[in-house]
Amino acid sequence: MTTRTCSRITCHNVAVSTFTYVYADSMAVLGPLSTQHEPHSYDLCAKHSESLSAPQGWQVVRYVAVGNDF
Repeated sequence: MTTRTCSRITCHNVAVSTFTYVYADSMAVLGPLSTQHEPHSYDLCAKHSESLSAPQGWQVVRYVAVGNDF
């Protein structure tokens, strides 16, 4: 698997999670790094994953995989 970097501009850290959103439901979803890059998602490093926030009125769902959960 090729190492992917954080999608945030000027950040060159290794990505550890993948962020996507469901605009119709006002929901941001952050989970483990996807197995491949998806065009409408963003890979984030640990620092940017921890500081992720969403617009007022949006829900943030953080999925944490335990063991071989995927």
